[in-house]
Amino acid sequence: MGRIIEIPFSQDIIEFVAEKLLKEEKSDFSSVTVVFPHQRPAFYLRRILSSRIGRSFFPPQILSMDEFMSTLAEKTAPGLTRIDNLDSAYLLFQIVSKIPGSPWQKNSSSFSEFLFWGLKIEQVIGELDIELIKDAKLKEIGIVGDWGQDVSKNTQHLLGCLKEIRQAFHAMCEEQKLTTRSRDYARAARNIAENNTKQFPTIYFVGIFAMTGAEKAVIRSFLSHRQTYFLRQNDGSSWKPFEEMDGWAEKEIIAETFSSEIFLHSAFNIHSEIVGLGDILMKKEVNYKETAIVLPEPATLIPLLSGVMTSLNTDYNITMGYPISRTPLYTLLDLSMKLEETRYEDTHSSRDYLSLLMHPLVKNFGYVIEPTHMRILAHSVEESLLQGKTLIKLSEIEQNDEIFIRAAQMTEKEVPLQNFRDALRNIHEIFIRKMSGVKTLNHLGRVLEEILTLLLRHSPAAHYPFSGEFFHGFFLLSDKLRNFLLKDEEFRESGELFELFRHLTGTERISFQGIPLKGLQVLGLLEARCLNFKQVFLLDSNEGVLSSAASEDSLLPLSLRAALGLPLHYQREEIYRYHFHSLISSAREAHIFYCDTQKQPRSHFIEKLVWEREKNAGKIGFIKARAVALNALPRPFSPFEISKTREILNILQGMNFSSAKLNSYLLCPASFYFASVLGLKEKDKTSSKLDATLIGTILHKVLEQLYRPLIMEKIVLGEAEYSHLEKSLPEVLGSVFSEAFGELRGEHYLLKEMALSRLKRYILLEKQRSAVGINIISVEEHLSCSLKLKNSVTVQLIGRADRIDHHGQERMIVDYKSGKNLERHSFKAFNFYNSRSEMKRKIKSIQLPLYVFLYHQVYLVPYEDINSKLISLRTGGEQIFFNQEVNRQKFMKGVFLPVLDSLIQEIFNPEIPFVRDDTDEKICEYCPFPTLCRKVRS
Repeated sequence: MGRIIEIPFSQDIIEFVAEKLLKEEKSDFSSVTVVFPHQRPAFYLRRILSSRIGRSFFPPQILSMDEFMSTLAEKTAPGLTRIDNLDSAYLLFQIVSKIPGSPWQKNSSSFSEFLFWGLKIEQVIGELDIELIKDAKLKEIGIVGDWGQDVSKNTQHLLGCLKEIRQAFHAMCEEQKLTTRSRDYARAARNIAENNTKQFPTIYFVGIFAMTGAEKAVIRSFLSHRQTYFLRQNDGSSWKPFEEMDGWAEKEIIAETFSSEIFLHSAFNIHSEIVGLGDILMKKEVNYKETAIVLPEPATLIPLLSGVMTSLNTDYNITMGYPISRTPLYTLLDLSMKLEETRYEDTHSSRDYLSLLMHPLVKNFGYVIEPTHMRILAHSVEESLLQGKTLIKLSEIEQNDEIFIRAAQMTEKEVPLQNFRDALRNIHEIFIRKMSGVKTLNHLGRVLEEILTLLLRHSPAAHYPFSGEFFHGFFLLSDKLRNFLLKDEEFRESGELFELFRHLTGTERISFQGIPLKGLQVLGLLEARCLNFKQVFLLDSNEGVLSSAASEDSLLPLSLRAALGLPLHYQREEIYRYHFHSLISSAREAHIFYCDTQKQPRSHFIEKLVWEREKNAGKIGFIKARAVALNALPRPFSPFEISKTREILNILQGMNFSSAKLNSYLLCPASFYFASVLGLKEKDKTSSKLDATLIGTILHKVLEQLYRPLIMEKIVLGEAEYSHLEKSLPEVLGSVFSEAFGELRGEHYLLKEMALSRLKRYILLEKQRSAVGINIISVEEHLSCSLKLKNSVTVQLIGRADRIDHHGQERMIVDYKSGKNLERHSFKAFNFYNSRSEMKRKIKSIQLPLYVFLYHQVYLVPYEDINSKLISLRTGGEQIFFNQEVNRQKFMKGVFLPVLDSLIQEIFNPEIPFVRDDTDEKICEYCPFPTLCRKVRS
């Protein structure tokens, strides 16, 4: 009979195996087989044996458990091709679709409709196979029945036919010489008697914890032989998998020798965890060869590399699976597929199109032109599209000369216009049109390979970190797509195919398979099995990441799983708890990092660990968490001040002053400096939300087109004219919206209907308010005049009036506002103020009196006959600047012009610098220049 040897976590299990081999086998290990849970420990065992022997030797056969089971299965049924779960689901579709009464009939259902259920039933059959559950057991527990509302009709149908489906699946696999991982394990277990165990004279099973039914059968069979050793680690704790196998062989227990030192570190997010880790590694003496950073969450890898590893002066090795769906390549391919999925006839969303064009791999694509010129072209297209429709046609972009002229001018015509056009057509062809018409996995695999090859040759992707691993992973995926059993199955819609691709990539991992023989080790929790490090840094130790109480997402109800003897969710949790316990207990020093928030509590594994240490020490608070210090104490904002140099004064002297510019200076001189002196502007962004500025522009355009036909001195707006406006509104509105957005769908259609409602209400309110007949004099009229200041400087003032009406003897200048706040726009807000800061507190805007002044200067109409007002298109409310009692001429000459003169003189005063005015947080919140003025540090 074999032996079960239990050693403490503190002892290096690989070192223990090496010592035992050297003691019993000397230097010829050719008759020895060592089986680990995974491949990584093999490197360590070979290194130890090599360093101890110091000369050539016959090494043992070292296998992972999966390789060992496959070897046993291969000997009983050679020549079978192993398929994965997607191919299994496809075979199951062919079986289920032929069952009478099946919800998935072959002629009316597609494979994509069955895929979810196919993967579920494949999982169930796989579990039954690997756990060695016979068909008789299914019949014995009465799996067929009415499960009520707890189980869907589709689930009941599959469970009711489970025995027949399983038998048909096995028969189909045998007929086509196919196998699955579960079938291999079951075959290895059921034929272990036929597999003469003498071919493994001496065998060590090392570090294996929870086992499947098939693995249990195999290991138990081997333990009936003398030269079989099962090595496991424990500290005296109770573990169900160990208790179950205690009667299989003689047991030898080696006592625990030390207790590891535990340090807990609380942070508020993963980035602060990484900061805390970096501080420890940089400050203390660390033997990197005996140190590991363990990441239960693969997504943490990239932040770790950029935040810590690049700062350390040491080699490091990564061994873990990284989600392929988190790579830049996946993002690009997903954008390409999304453009095809959302294509309507020959139109695409401009937002999605720009997302693809501005992807780093695309805008640096140097196929027809150099990458630097490609970036210029991409930004030229971006500028053009951000000012246009939300739906675009590729052909229209390719024929838009303005884009290519602008790009050519930016290169000083170094690159011919036609080259830019060819480059853009090439981008469209490779990344957009290639996806059109793709209906099979085979075709998709070919397209992916073409795109990947071109990216490697003509983009900077090859120079990016880990690009080798990323591209290798996608080329393997491309091959995989073309070798599935359903590779030529045609999908009805490209969206179904692309969703299948997303499902595949959701489970694919890019393997970082370094040689773990030098430097700092970065690995996942399962990759750390059997390995021993003096220092361990464990990140992401939160509930739901390190541990989870979530139940198994299985087709089988919990009660049925229990009746069949299948693993339950708490057994899966025990596996992770054991590996956590093993990792921490095997280290001399363990640092555990976690996020300490209400939504994200630390793992209950940590709670249990703390409780056990406190119990052993007889002291509450024996282990206290240290909060990660970010060394980011609040500092006063740096002052911002720009002196007015001769160059700046020259710019000011040539400037036209509008109400927008003057209001900008009134609110914040620094903002005025950035926008009006330097000419900077916030970069337009594509967004799924409709921009308020764009909406305002559209409404202004609608009103301009609506009222322009009424600009005649003899036309007085009355019942007939307002009726005409109401009838014309839908057509004008539809025309303007179509020009802005193309075909109206979704939110654009709803916006148009909302605008129609608001403008109808506005016309009705205007009709009700117009007791005096109105003549429309002009719409969108440009007004300008010069103003000589008291310091003899002459400036040019400009403005654009949305509409000018004639009310009896009064000219009313109208300005539309898409917002609803019309406060502080009356003449009452004005007085003589000594400084700009005083003006800002009282005056909302100088727009209305400035328009009065401009109109007076241009047309020489007396002030008493001019007024101005704001109209809210949202509420229909209005704010008239002058009331009937005020002496307008006295106000304009005695109040407004001195205020205007004082404000502009301050702008020109070389003694008064441009400074930041952050007295109003609301203004700063929406300012496009917070970083430039140092209000916010970048």
